[in-house]
Amino acid sequence: MAEVALQTLHVVAKELGLTLGEARESLEAYAERPEDPTLLVTCAERLHDVHGVLRMVEVYGAALLAEEMEQVARFLIEGVDDAPGQKSRNHPEGLDALMRAMVQLPAYLERVLGGGRDLALVLLPLLNDLRAVRGQALLSEGTLLLLNLTSDRQPQPVPPQPGEPPLNVAQWARRLRPRYQVGLLGWMKGERAAQHLEILSAVAERLEQVATRQPVFQLWWVVGSLVEALREGGLEANATVKRLLGQADRELKRLYESGEPRYS
Repeated sequence: MAEVALQTLHVVAKELGLTLGEARESLEAYAERPEDPTLLVTCAERLHDVHGVLRMVEVYGAALLAEEMEQVARFLIEGVDDAPGQKSRNHPEGLDALMRAMVQLPAYLERVLGGGRDLALVLLPLLNDLRAVRGQALLSEGTLLLLNLTSDRQPQPVPPQPGEPPLNVAQWARRLRPRYQVGLLGWMKGERAAQHLEILSAVAERLEQVATRQPVFQLWWVVGSLVEALREGGLEANATVKRLLGQADRELKRLYESGEPRYS
């Protein structure tokens, strides 16, 4: 997430919180008084405002969630309008998904404000629950990962800490590969998964920090994003993901054998 966008998010965070609070209050009131659909209308309008602000400050994962929430609210409104006094078959599921999203969205924003990645993959199960209510096609991991990738992201190398050896990127790759392999093997075996994912995350973060070429930086940003999504429960540890993280191990080998300029 760009630094300017993050600063802007900090500025508008309080107002966003208030608007989200109003949306949640309207939804909770509707759950208690379902004969009053104007409460759902208010909820949808507030979510529309939230979506617009989040798009403006470039928090795309949260903006996508707010948009799906608004669409579900409007779907529920249409169901009430089409059959006064009756509820569509998906009405309870829609209310449940919306309620859960009302809790998740502020938590997600708090995480981004605290320096976490804006990573829509973390929200994948909830996004697909919201889409299923409306009978929409489900989103894939690949679609959400691409949402977060921007080709103009540039490396911002971090200088060595006091007492830290001044290694180049290839040297870091050679040094970190055994640690990455320990984390990968332990995670694949299902042994202390959280601890081993933390190891993988630390390696990816370090390579992001020391990269001086965009392709290397971008690769390890992606690996770090995948690992973070696994840690947050937004991505399933399936065979494809395991294969990708195994491929990242081989890329480490290529990096230290070729050197960063040639590798890039």
